[in-house]
Amino acid sequence: MGKRVKLSLINNGIISAVFGNVLEYEPLTIEFENVDIFKHYNMIIFPYITQDGRKIFFLDILSIEDNIVKFKFSRDISDIFFKYNFIEFNHNIKIVTFSDNEREKYIQLSNQLNIQELNSTASRLKEVYSRDDIENRELISFLIDINSKIDEILYLLKPKINIDGSKEYTSIILGEEGIFFISKDNIESENIMIHTTIRDSDGFFSFASVCKVEKFYSCGDFIIYKAVFENINNDTEDKIIKYIFRFEREMLKEANK
Repeated sequence: MGKRVKLSLINNGIISAVFGNVLEYEPLTIEFENVDIFKHYNMIIFPYITQDGRKIFFLDILSIEDNIVKFKFSRDISDIFFKYNFIEFNHNIKIVTFSDNEREKYIQLSNQLNIQELNSTASRLKEVYSRDDIENRELISFLIDINSKIDEILYLLKPKINIDGSKEYTSIILGEEGIFFISKDNIESENIMIHTTIRDSDGFFSFASVCKVEKFYSCGDFIIYKAVFENINNDTEDKIIKYIFRFEREMLKEANK
């Protein structure tokens, strides 16, 4: 049996994880339990570790026969943006565009949102947990668990943050240095601010950043945009990296079932 790998299929803005076994690499040939999902898709993302480092590709389908699919590497999107930590990330994000003379306003707003997140009780408890003596960690872990449940209740009850002029988009890749998202609309400005709240197994996690955005790739009806974080502080970046690592561990467990 060949190496087990994960592909991400994007269909109408929704990412589905598909696992298969590589039979050969020239051309890339993978055996799947079921190939019906490949009948409808907008794009295929393939993260791949090579001798030269970590790569990430868009794939095109060459042929499907029984449960075996042959692919062509249509686009290598590996660059410094993906050099370290990234995940396929299907999530709703809020984006507001702005002009150059509004930059300071949105830098201050995104910094304020990140400070609110880092000053939450759960964040402070987790910081104590990471540096406390082992004998006290059981109590701190208990307090974190209680607070996370309270945070969840408050999150569901409180009004959602509404940034004037913001629209929802779907992200597809998250890295420590930026994010890729898709849109059916053309984004005119190169200046945006991103804000999102993520719900995962560790509770809730929010972050915001002013970004430089550029059109990266067109695929069917969708345009893929690349946004590079400009004012993520070290603490917020650390939270993003930890989230990526946690997500990757969960995906690895799923792949090994």
